[in-house]
Amino acid sequence: MRSERRGRHAANRHSATDTRLLTRGGRPEASDDPVAQAMRGLFGRDSLYMVTWALQLLGAAALTPVLTRLVGTDEFGIVATATAVMQVLFVISGLGLATSLQRRYAGPNGPTEAARLLTLAVLGAGVLTVLADATGPVWSGLLGFDDYGSALRLAVYWAGLSAVTNACLALLRSQDRLLGFSTVSLLQSVGAGAASLLLVLFVAPTAMVFILGQMALQVAALGLALCLAPPALLRVRDKPLVREALGYGLPLVPAVLCTFVLTTADRLMVQGQLGLTPVARYQVAYNVGDMPILLLSVLATTWMPRIFALNRPGERAAVIAASRDALYRLLIPVMVGLSLGAPLVLRVWAPPEYRPDDLLLVTVVVIVSAVPYTAALAVSRALLAEGYTRTIAASTAVAAVTNIALNLVLISRLELVGAALATFISYAVQHRMLLLKARALLPLAPSPASRLFALAGAAAIALLTTVIPTDAGFLALRGVLVLASVVWFVRVLIEVSSGRSTASTSRRTGPSGRHHRKEAPFRSGVVLSSD
Repeated sequence: MRSERRGRHAANRHSATDTRLLTRGGRPEASDDPVAQAMRGLFGRDSLYMVTWALQLLGAAALTPVLTRLVGTDEFGIVATATAVMQVLFVISGLGLATSLQRRYAGPNGPTEAARLLTLAVLGAGVLTVLADATGPVWSGLLGFDDYGSALRLAVYWAGLSAVTNACLALLRSQDRLLGFSTVSLLQSVGAGAASLLLVLFVAPTAMVFILGQMALQVAALGLALCLAPPALLRVRDKPLVREALGYGLPLVPAVLCTFVLTTADRLMVQGQLGLTPVARYQVAYNVGDMPILLLSVLATTWMPRIFALNRPGERAAVIAASRDALYRLLIPVMVGLSLGAPLVLRVWAPPEYRPDDLLLVTVVVIVSAVPYTAALAVSRALLAEGYTRTIAASTAVAAVTNIALNLVLISRLELVGAALATFISYAVQHRMLLLKARALLPLAPSPASRLFALAGAAAIALLTTVIPTDAGFLALRGVLVLASVVWFVRVLIEVSSGRSTASTSRRTGPSGRHHRKEAPFRSGVVLSSD
């Protein structure tokens, strides 16, 4: 009887969470347009989680200007490459279970089964971390490292710890426990950054000491996360649950790895072709230009519990289309403003020996890469919700191969600009491949032509900012224009958050979520948006 009461309590709490995901302030709003209602949630309650992630990104970004002044370029290059290895191993160790856990949470008996999947995540990450450490001398040599030890070995364990913490955060997010989620997130990011800098200042200015600080605070974050979201016992009779979770999650490992190839492999290839100092310079430029993409990737993670909870025919498709168009609108002032302000940020981020003004074009090309990345995310969200993880894996694999090939060719010809250009083209290929796969499964509705033209214009303006001089007078002008872009962004954000901008999308798709111009049947109640 006691176990039954606990089960009913968990089910009631799960139901309340789902209702809260689909309402404003936890109160039903049946009279609202469901698309506008969901949009208020995406850009309202969910934005609080977004703020937490943004603070993590800002904390990580703020490390760069300090670290580049505390350690030499070679040591900073080691930090960059070891971090890239950590990010790859983090994905492998996670087994895609964080997303699988959130999808399971939205189903029947979700809270209990999600907690059991957290146990699976702990076991999987532990085994794979030990395996990566045991084979370290082999794969490190293949990647061009002189030996396996110190910073690189610490990065391996940092990755395993982070994978388990990420699964815990996924459960906390699905439970809508903002305080616990924020505390763990900030401890593993802002707290870890502060600890690492203190160690570099007072122990030794080396890459190994810096990564040691990151790993130590990751241990603390993981301990707190497991206390807040304890795993449940995984039983023998849970084999079907495990099979289904791995069947859904494992394809996400190569899919996310391919995404990391697009975002991190260029550092390894720049190091191999140009050396440690160029990779340090490229890391600085990429850190600045990649900010929109990082925030978009955070949004993709933050929004998924709400997307999973939308199960009425057509509703999920309409919300995905509306959120895509809203992100396009927000991306326009972001691209223009960040490109205008790039010389200012680069000079803060790196000392003069990095030649920050020479990195401007590299930075802007990375900024503009957010356009195809946003387009690909819109299709990916729908495919994830419908369970087509293998389709995502196949499509991103094609983009990853494209990225490697382009880096091999373009870095030798265009150096750092070539690496940035390879990233842009690869994201565009990823988007096209996702569309080709999705169109064979589900009907597609395009984004408004006016929105696409506006995006193209903003991208062109961003590239043109690279020819504006960077002397004192023009830097002041850039600063004024950046402030204007911030005001522009805030106005768009207020309109999007209110849900008013979804009216045109609702009229265009109709109440069922289908596009009026094409009354094609839809599969599993989802219509994908194309751009």
